[in-house]
Amino acid sequence: MNIEKLTNNRSPYHELLFDSFLIENIKSYEELMDVYQTYKQNHPDKTIILTLDDLGQAEYTSGHACDSNFLLDTDGYDLSGLDEACFDEDNEHLGHLSTPSEYFIIRENFLKHTKGIDFKTVCEKGISNSEDDVIDLENINESPLAFLDQQVILKILPVEKPYEGLTGFPNGYFDADFSPFENYALSKYLFETYNLELFGIGASFLGFVKNEKLEDNKVKALIADLAKLYNTTASEFEKLADIIKNKNHLFLRYTE
Repeated sequence: MNIEKLTNNRSPYHELLFDSFLIENIKSYEELMDVYQTYKQNHPDKTIILTLDDLGQAEYTSGHACDSNFLLDTDGYDLSGLDEACFDEDNEHLGHLSTPSEYFIIRENFLKHTKGIDFKTVCEKGISNSEDDVIDLENINESPLAFLDQQVILKILPVEKPYEGLTGFPNGYFDADFSPFENYALSKYLFETYNLELFGIGASFLGFVKNEKLEDNKVKALIADLAKLYNTTASEFEKLADIIKNKNHLFLRYTE
């Protein structure tokens, strides 16, 4: 495995707003999660989030999600305390976010959109759940590495709660998908209800780490919640329930 700190803006959006590292040549999912846990332990006051499946598409839709929801908009913010690098020779703001001193802008813009959205709201989205979708959920939870991109970016964000990591990589652009703010509400609910910690987001999936073993009654409740989320019945997820009982992770699809 190779890990390289990103020193320039690899994508046209958020990399320079916080420390980011490119991970390549991943040999196993367990190896990647060891890296996640190491960075988490080394930065106890921050949140670590990884990109997951289809990095290029995830970056593309994240950029559009930022633009369409005006998450990079500086209007109404006091810019006087920003780094000098944020301004041109006439002391005018450059018009885009490019330094860690500006991260608070995207975070605050994001959080404004989350008000009034909860787990019930997300379930009402009515996202489809075909037989193939169920199989995909079973497969990614059984063998995550097969779904991950060959390149993963690890981001270190100056936020406390794991679900706030989505402010550094907002995703959910298409109308039929969960929006970035619905993904936030879902991730917050799973953390507060089941202690499932968001650790990653890709072009189609959210990834969570179990912080404790889920007892049978909790697994049953979680499956009931997933049935509500995907507008189906708990019986559709019997095999998934058996898989996640013995895993330290949970992957969920947020796209149509």
